[in-house]
Amino acid sequence: MEILTIVCTVLLAVAALGAGVPKVMLRGPAWTALRRRGLSAARVRFIGAAELAGAAGLMVGLYWWPVGVAAAVGLLVLFGSAVAFHIRYGDFGNPDSGNDAWTAFALANLSVIVIATLLVTN
Repeated sequence: MEILTIVCTVLLAVAALGAGVPKVMLRGPAWTALRRRGLSAARVRFIGAAELAGAAGLMVGLYWWPVGVAAAVGLLVLFGSAVAFHIRYGDFGNPDSGNDAWTAFALANLSVIVIATLLVTN
């Protein structure tokens, strides 16, 4: 179970890092799509910073599990909100933006797995 916890935690942290850096820098297709949908630069940077903070918290959580649980819960809220955002815009059935929607859904589920494994192993 500990190996599963480590693998899922690192995978979620890398995904959050990969999603957060372009948003903080306001670069890439995510920034373009979010700007087109009316999100301000400050809001997109905030979302990116939250993803980066979640990634850092997950790494700390490998050594002190309560921080990891808190980070995973924060990322669950963030990615769950992203799923709601994608539902609002009908992205799950859209071939152009469906991958982003399903990625948010998968990361929300991975957050639940990380929370569960951290709680079970500690």
